[in-house]
Amino acid sequence: MSAHNKRKESPVSVTSEDLQAKSIRTSTQILKFEDIFNGQWDRVCGVLYSIVGEQAEAEDLALETFWRLYNRPPKYDSPEKLVGWLYRVATNLGFNAIRARKRRTRYEEEAGHMEMEYQASTDPAIEAERSAEIHQVRKILAQMKPRNAKLLILRNSGFSYAELAATLRLASGSIGTLLVRAEADFEKRYRQREIARLEGE
Repeated sequence: MSAHNKRKESPVSVTSEDLQAKSIRTSTQILKFEDIFNGQWDRVCGVLYSIVGEQAEAEDLALETFWRLYNRPPKYDSPEKLVGWLYRVATNLGFNAIRARKRRTRYEEEAGHMEMEYQASTDPAIEAERSAEIHQVRKILAQMKPRNAKLLILRNSGFSYAELAATLRLASGSIGTLLVRAEADFEKRYRQREIARLEGE
């Protein structure tokens, strides 16, 4: 999807000339907003979709993320740190959306609408089981410490250790250990849910 087509869905008025003209400075170089937008859009949307589970909401949050970059860009000394800021904003917006959804008691109501973009099974029972599994994973992530949940989501989205460190402002050498702990926390919570589910049957 082109920047022009994405822009039509944005609640703010930004012309293609604005995108091309807007520059973001770091201490080492000047970056075109349009280049950042086109280069990071799909990945930002993918990360947000992993969190919120709805494509339209993910795109809305991605637009909000880029609007914040456009409207008030942060001052960083490298493009890598600038991109890290972008994903921090995106993941924070995603988890804020989940918390707001829970406060409005919409979380449970939307369980049946998750993952519709994935390959649909011809067997409704298999599809229902897959949807329930994805819903359970998202509920567990929402209950974990935000840093652990973000680590797992971003790593699952293909982020390297260096990208994780830049995005979450962590020491590069600590990422492996933190990921192991986050995975262990997730597995423990998952097993507890499975035990509770089996005992309830």
